[in-house]
Amino acid sequence: MARATIDFGIDLGTTNSTIAVMAGAEVEVFRNNEGFEYTPSVVWMDRSNQLVVGRAAKERLYSDSDNAFAEFKRQMGTDREYRFARSGKTMRPPELSAEVLKSLKADVRQRSGEEVQAAVITVPAAFELPQCEATRQAAELAGLSHSPLLQEPVAAALAYSFQSESDRVFWLVYDLGGGTFDAAVMQVRDGVIQVVNHGGDNYLGGKNIDWAIVEQLLIPAAIKDRPLSDFRRGNPKWVGAIAKLKQQAEEAKIRVSRVDAAFIDIETLCLDDRGEPVRFEYELRREQVEKLAEPFILQSINICKQVLAEKHLDVGNVQKVLLVGGPTLMPYLRQRLQ
Repeated sequence: MARATIDFGIDLGTTNSTIAVMAGAEVEVFRNNEGFEYTPSVVWMDRSNQLVVGRAAKERLYSDSDNAFAEFKRQMGTDREYRFARSGKTMRPPELSAEVLKSLKADVRQRSGEEVQAAVITVPAAFELPQCEATRQAAELAGLSHSPLLQEPVAAALAYSFQSESDRVFWLVYDLGGGTFDAAVMQVRDGVIQVVNHGGDNYLGGKNIDWAIVEQLLIPAAIKDRPLSDFRRGNPKWVGAIAKLKQQAEEAKIRVSRVDAAFIDIETLCLDDRGEPVRFEYELRREQVEKLAEPFILQSINICKQVLAEKHLDVGNVQKVLLVGGPTLMPYLRQRLQ
């Protein structure tokens, strides 16, 4: 039986994506083939020229980096093209995003037998018309006949049951994801949640911290005692090795939110200029991550201040701050926001 309402919702993220459905008053998040409630937003072309989405694709970001792509959400609305070296096929960000959406739809089909025809898709509040149009295009390519877009701060407020007894009280949604940042001032008027003002940066997120760790800590450590000529991000010769460092930086960054230090150990990073294997070991400490994260956190705070000032609001008008996104679990970030 066809649904009379749009009950499915999709978070099409820079790092991970997920799909859920409203079942009465409850929300059911669909698990993928591997039992996870989220799927990495990564697309890989295997040796038979088939497109693979998810964890298996993410694992190929360093072992087959010419045929695996991630973080394409950051390029939505641009003319950027991604070329798979194996086949020569090129795909634009909406086409890659469509593959992620198809994978989410397949998870629903496998779990429930239902074919998703329509779904609400969340987008950053900072997305402008080109990015929104690219998201709609991705939905059409994935076979969604109807796909209204919902700003992520509104979705977050709805998910966390935003309610206030007064229409003069505001919430600030601080949404720092893997690749984008949104700051939105929320207010309820006549029972309707409204974005009173918002600002953001489509190129500010946890990935910036990851790359800072790689470029300022891990690469200098790797070249300290090894002959690795022009070992840097962007050099095609070292793409696989840099991708390994990037993945380990992300995982270690997450671990130091709970512990003081995380040890990175890569048995074979690459072969050096002499053809000898390079074993990479590094202890990443929490204070190092905090120092590297500080300029990005400050950038986000300045956006928050601007968003409030534009509506002639100050801290006293903000009843609550709603933190959204994996990087907001960092204790230092929470302290800085306070």
